[in-house]
Order: sequence, then C-alpha cells, then structure tokens
Amino acid sequence: MISFSEYNISTIDNERITYGKYGIGFSKDWAKNNNVGPVLYVGTTSVAAKGMNILLKARRKTNNEKLPGKIRLAIMEVKTFMKNEKGYNSKFKEENFDFKAENEWRFVPRKSDIDNYLISQNQRTYLKNRDKHNKMLEKYPLRFKREDIQILFVSNASEKDELINTFGLDVEIIKISNWRIK
Repeated sequence: MISFSEYNISTIDNERITYGKYGIGFSKDWAKNNNVGPVLYVGTTSVAAKGMNILLKARRKTNNEKLPGKIRLAIMEVKTFMKNEKGYNSKFKEENFDFKAENEWRFVPRKSDIDNYLISQNQRTYLKNRDKHNKMLEKYPLRFKREDIQILFVSNASEKDELINTFGLDVEIIKISNWRIK
C-alpha cells in the first residue's frame, strides 16, 4: 500500500501535516488512472465498522462455513480502503488521533497485479518479515513520469536549488513546505 494525502495547495501552509516536510503532488486524474482512491473513514461504532467486523470474522472461519475465495478477497479489498476516523496513532503514540484530517488516498495493488501475493496482513506479521515482504513487492512499483508531477515540496531553499540544478526541474513546481508538523 502507498498512502497519499489530499490537501488544497492554496491553504496547505495553514495545515498540520502528519508525516514530514516533503511531498509530491499529482492530479486526481493521475490518481484515478493509477487505481489510487480515497479512504473511507468510519466511526468505530458505526454501521460500516460493525459490518466490516462481522465480514472479517466470517472471513476467518476455517470450517465448512468458510467463504468462497472471491468473497474473502473482496472483503480484504474493501478493508484496505477503510480506516477509523479517530483512534490510536502508533507513530506518535497519540490516543484519539484525527485520521480523517489526513484526507488519505491509497494505492493498494490488486492481488492479480502482484502474482497473487498478499494485499493485507496484520502489522505484527508484516514487521516480523518486513524486508522479505518489501523485496517481494519491489518488482511491482507504482510508476509515474516527471510530467505527472504537479508540485514538489522540500524543506528548504538549498534542497530546492539542488533539485533544479541536478534534475533540471522547473522552478515553478518546487515549493518550500511551510506547514506545521503534527
């Protein structure tokens, strides 16, 4: 999964951004053409969250009641685009974090696009074999071309100059991030 955040460029300097001072801006058309879609935020006690929990429990059954593979996969495909509106943020060790403020969009490859490799697993399992999983997925990058980039954010003027001088990028697309870090 690759995460993106949607912000209005004209007001981004007034935002509190979660994950740093760098960013690459793409158009919504690019996102949609590359199967990047918005996250569905749900309240923990909402009908959608409760429904997903029931589906996930049904998916885990191993006896004769086991769901067909296509339904099991469909449940995971929907789950990968769902996120609690508020909750614990392990990166910041913050309770009641407002995830919805991130306006997250996600790229989650279809299982068929990655040779039927896993599209989702619990964090503990992933962390045990992080390098192995990442190595397996290296051959399936989310590709973009230079002309797909609408804006680049860097943290200071020297980094901006370096991008212009090294890669010949247009000065107009490179901005210094002035937003606050959460």
